[in-house]
Amino acid sequence: MITIAICDDDKLTANYMEEYILSLPIKDIFYDIFMTGHDLMNYLENNNVRYNIYILDIEMPGINGIETASHIRRKDKNALIIFSTDHKEYVYQVFEVLPFRFIIKPLTKERLTTVLYEAFEHIQTMGQLFFFKKERNNFQIPFRDILYFEGNGRKVRLNTVTGEHEFYSRLRDITGKVDANLFLQIHISYLVNMEHIHSISESEVLLDNHIRLPISKKFRQDAKMQHLKYMEWRCGH
Repeated sequence: MITIAICDDDKLTANYMEEYILSLPIKDIFYDIFMTGHDLMNYLENNNVRYNIYILDIEMPGINGIETASHIRRKDKNALIIFSTDHKEYVYQVFEVLPFRFIIKPLTKERLTTVLYEAFEHIQTMGQLFFFKKERNNFQIPFRDILYFEGNGRKVRLNTVTGEHEFYSRLRDITGKVDANLFLQIHISYLVNMEHIHSISESEVLLDNHIRLPISKKFRQDAKMQHLKYMEWRCGH
């Protein structure tokens, strides 16, 4: 099931999005509508609820969309945040919360279709599973939870948001088992999930959990280009 939270103080806009979502030929979509950021934040806190997708109006009275997104991001790093706004200049003010897309008002069915279907596709990609065997046991880890793979001879260390696993394999064999549009090789020994990259410098890659990994000269130029393309797609530019 895909869950969506719409937060917009304009009833006409909220109703338009509701009608559009109801018209989608997709089963198992659940949505809630909130008129203020305060209402949404209270609901999340009091009900321990998380949504896959948040569509937030940036300009709302009281707690605006950017402040609401910051609250959401502190609780949930995987949620897709889509901002709707009348003003394009806001695009450059909200990258700290890593928005997925922007919808410039007035909303149209074409814009909503493009953004939501890209969101659905991204959720599907991040939900794919990586399978491996360790000590005769089979494991599966969603792509979204993988930080990076570290190769060391005949062994690979899989680093995830919850811990580490080490198993017999070679890094070159891992590259054929993961999505090439999501995972980036930065070193002969490191394959990184771009969703968790905070920044890339000349000598290292900084992940969003503050882990630093070396980037080699051999991979540096291509890695920077691929990461830039990913971020342009990720943020809808």
